[in-house]
Amino acid sequence: MIEFRYFAATIMLLMSIAIITLNGLVVKRMFREREGFHKICVNKAIANVFIAIAFLVWAAPCAYLNFLYLPHAFNVFFGQIVGWAPYLMSGPFTQICLAVNRAVAISYPYWFNKQHRVPWTKVILGGLWILAILMSLPAMIDGCSYIFFVESVAWSPTDTPCSRTLSEYVTNLVLLMAIISFSINISSIIKIVRSAIGLTAVMDQNVSESRKRKRRKMFIQCVIQDCTHTTDCMLNTYVYTFYDAQWFQFLCGAVSALSVIMLDGFLMSILHQRSSTPSQTREPPSKSHTNGEFRKRASSRVSATIMTTTTM
Repeated sequence: MIEFRYFAATIMLLMSIAIITLNGLVVKRMFREREGFHKICVNKAIANVFIAIAFLVWAAPCAYLNFLYLPHAFNVFFGQIVGWAPYLMSGPFTQICLAVNRAVAISYPYWFNKQHRVPWTKVILGGLWILAILMSLPAMIDGCSYIFFVESVAWSPTDTPCSRTLSEYVTNLVLLMAIISFSINISSIIKIVRSAIGLTAVMDQNVSESRKRKRRKMFIQCVIQDCTHTTDCMLNTYVYTFYDAQWFQFLCGAVSALSVIMLDGFLMSILHQRSSTPSQTREPPSKSHTNGEFRKRASSRVSATIMTTTTM
């Protein structure tokens, strides 16, 4: 019978390749986009690629070989990629940014679409990357690390007080930020609904139905992205302790983490494709130059701004 570690290594290998492909497509399609929303998605995709590379070049080969083929310091280094800096950017940090981006686009659409001298999105994302890296430094201390265990084919903190404390800290941080981003998204959904009711009179039925569909997609996206990273963190921190079986440890560790970032790449790629067409036809062609038609097109531009800047 084939050892479980070969099966686990193959799963990690295939999922890592799929993640790099999906998130690579997101970076390629959105890299030149001007909207801050897309810049946040690009940063999220880059963080996902880093995590997948750690599985591809470290976890999978170690599982195939049944030992760590490089010194312990490399295990600690790759653990900081999977469990700290890129993980924080892939999950809670970018989720907060996406939620705030949507909220500003809805509440202040004219300010949102102005050309600003300061590239606020880039500045904030750069600051968050620095913060995530600084927060990962304590885990480089001996006895405080988050590493890959070949025996269980899973990532987990070392069995020391320092490592357990840091892991619990990250879990609480992810939970808190998930609650904040989810609350912001719910508030944004309410504002979109109210705006739709107020603009229905100047929109034709097709546009109104389109906006309803996009609101539903946005709500589903918000719930999935907010909840999946939180669930993964809970599985890695608490649930994996319920059962010592190797397959269970593998599911709670590697499969859970890889599934989340694979779903991220899939959602960002698919939803960006669907929203690119409407954004290119934001203003319908004019049929007349009457004052009434001008007012209708002006109202449509406001509604389209809300619609296109709050969906992916």
